[in-house]
Amino acid sequence: MMNGIDVYEGDNISDWNVIKNTDGISVVIQKATQGLYRVDSLLNYRYPRIKQAGLKLGFYHYANGNAPTAEAKHFLETISGLESDTVLWLDIEGEENWSRSNAINFANAFIKYVQSQGRKIGVYSGYAFYKDYLSGNIPDVPLWIASYGSQPSLYPDNASWQYSETGKLNGAVGYVDLNYFIEDIFTGNVSPVKPNTLVQQIKALQYNLNLDYNAKLAVDGIAGPATTAALKGIQNIIVKGHKSHVVLWIQQKLEQYGYLKKNSYTPMVYDEATFQAVTNLQKNWRKATDGILGSDTWGIFLNN
Repeated sequence: MMNGIDVYEGDNISDWNVIKNTDGISVVIQKATQGLYRVDSLLNYRYPRIKQAGLKLGFYHYANGNAPTAEAKHFLETISGLESDTVLWLDIEGEENWSRSNAINFANAFIKYVQSQGRKIGVYSGYAFYKDYLSGNIPDVPLWIASYGSQPSLYPDNASWQYSETGKLNGAVGYVDLNYFIEDIFTGNVSPVKPNTLVQQIKALQYNLNLDYNAKLAVDGIAGPATTAALKGIQNIIVKGHKSHVVLWIQQKLEQYGYLKKNSYTPMVYDEATFQAVTNLQKNWRKATDGILGSDTWGIFLNN
């Protein structure tokens, strides 16, 4: 049995090394996607930090029940190039959101597509949902069951167990989900699919523009007229002190290019370190050195 947590963008993890070395956590399952278009805003920010802390890492998709194959494709495209230590996970839950037949059909189609792409997949659900809807109706895949206050009968022989949603850890601010994971969550050495990194980054930017500024963009990875118009519309908004997911995206790109070092800036805030990194980027590309996110500067980010 291994102690683990699962996290999404709403969780506040202050120190991954403390999570591992002080809190005794060895496995982290990070939310990657939801439905047809959503991408967790902290996925790419957290990925290298979790890996550097020496934690085992996996990813999950939260099902919205739209189109299982399309949701599975969105999930796999988003995490392409990210190395997973565990099986991938389908999170399907909430009796109020599903009929029994829809849940069964969705889960089977999602699992089938992921497996057809050479990836291993497990299912996360609440105990009642699994027992009433999925038990006996899906393939034999790893199971991860949420049950607070009582141990599910499937644990520890046949399922991992999420036993709390109000866990307190030294390396986290606020509550986190706590889990006991069993050995079947691990996949072994699975080579990641090579991504089209820039397309995925542009998708993440479009999602963040929608999230932060209600840009209403198609999340298609294409930096077309609508995306460039949305960026022009926020040119005078992103100034020192401004906080948004788009700023975090900029910081991640600057870190990728080598203009920012990890832990040298405040995530999501256009702080002095980020401003100086932007001006250094502009200087090296022979653009106006003003720290303003204009079309020339966005052109660098969107094409490199």
